[in-house]
Amino acid sequence: MTRLFIMLVMLGSGVVSAQPRISLSPPQVEADSVFFEEAAAVRLELDYPGVQLRYTLDDSPVVPGSLLYEGPLHLAQTAVVRARAFHEDFADSPEVALTIRSLKQDHPVKVVAAQPAPSSRYSGAGLPALTDRQKGALNFAASPEAWLGWETDTLHLMLELDTPTAANRLTLSLLDDAGAWIMKPALVQVYESGELVGEATVSPPAAAAPTRHTFLEVALPPRRYEHLHILVCSRELPEWHDGAGRPAWIFLDEIFLSQISR
Repeated sequence: MTRLFIMLVMLGSGVVSAQPRISLSPPQVEADSVFFEEAAAVRLELDYPGVQLRYTLDDSPVVPGSLLYEGPLHLAQTAVVRARAFHEDFADSPEVALTIRSLKQDHPVKVVAAQPAPSSRYSGAGLPALTDRQKGALNFAASPEAWLGWETDTLHLMLELDTPTAANRLTLSLLDDAGAWIMKPALVQVYESGELVGEATVSPPAAAAPTRHTFLEVALPPRRYEHLHILVCSRELPEWHDGAGRPAWIFLDEIFLSQISR
């Protein structure tokens, strides 16, 4: 059966309004694996006659002249896939995005300690789950073994490598679900032997966004690392949120240490 999800966009002002416009719903973007070793297949779908699905792979906005989707995308590199639906009889759909990540440049690491420990409700498969290269589901309750959750102001994580290893980037794989009081942290700092070697800050969200997987990257000086201390500072829930003023939950499913070619 043909499916079309619609939302009405009212145009006009004052007491006079134009005819309602029908806007396409966004396409579905699905990958056979968000993390991959060799390649990943990404599919776009919106089942309605005459719809054009267009996309970009470089995190740029999708416009009517962007690449036309004609079949599954086979990608061998990390990419941000942005997609949008177009039809001559309807308003353009909202844009959706999915990040897929190559693991080719990642090094095996161990998370040997976390202070505080994850919440007993969201302790997953323990600290090894943070380095098992398995992505948690958007519905965290559907893959409880993959996600670790903390309700805390600050989180300390200790990482070890078997031998000193060249790296220049640390990446946290996170969940962003404002409805469940889960948000990206406000600040992440990375220390080696007490020295601050990298940090990343995240601006507060202006409004609730759809539930999504997200990555937070911290650039590091290019050198060899063996022990790292990660400080994660949670975000205070913003004024527009029902829990305004309380710390947001931190939900992590993976940590990567990489040597990225410049």
